[in-house]
Amino acid sequence: MCGRFVAASDPDGLVKFFIVDDRIAEERPPSWNVAPTASVLAVVEHEQRRLLVSFRWGLVPSWASDAKVGNRMINARAETLADKPAYREAFARRRCLIPADGFYEWQRADDGSRLPFLAVARDGQPLALAGLWSTWRPTTDEQPLRTCTIVTTRANDDVAHLHDRMPVVLPAERWDSWLDRSVRDTAHLQHLLTPPAPGLLALRPVSTAVNDVRNDHAGLVDAVAR
Repeated sequence: MCGRFVAASDPDGLVKFFIVDDRIAEERPPSWNVAPTASVLAVVEHEQRRLLVSFRWGLVPSWASDAKVGNRMINARAETLADKPAYREAFARRRCLIPADGFYEWQRADDGSRLPFLAVARDGQPLALAGLWSTWRPTTDEQPLRTCTIVTTRANDDVAHLHDRMPVVLPAERWDSWLDRSVRDTAHLQHLLTPPAPGLLALRPVSTAVNDVRNDHAGLVDAVAR
């Protein structure tokens, strides 16, 4: 799964890295401990232009009666996207890339404590996490809420000793197909959502300060002895 991640890259650098045509995302500070319901950056396609936008993390389907359902929809399993009512329409029509400088995963210690690890790309580049997005409007008079979820798949060998799931990390050659809103063939899209090749990610133990969402500073990503 993916319950926390790092989003500290400069947005202008993300515009270049993801070959974005226009940046319309709201200003947001860097975060080394992004938690559900936070505002996150995402790359989408609109009228054949690639845009950098902002979403709230935790997908709220358009038909939901309450935005609180998004708190339980931070992740979506790749294997069932075409079947689940909460994700089916977004999978066919509203896909995105969520830039991350790394994501956290935890290991349960013998004493029951949760020990965090940070997974980052070995080449130091941002990760492109596969995502879905949706627009929810409580009433016609209120501003719409745009939200997203991170797609997960089975863990590769880099992560499997910590957890059996991990976010889908899309290589650059798959970005166009994933973002293209004219692509509706869900069988084809499903083939894009495979675990990354082993060796893409490097893991390092980090401070248990990550466990508290109130902690958010650059020191959280530093390796610690364990």
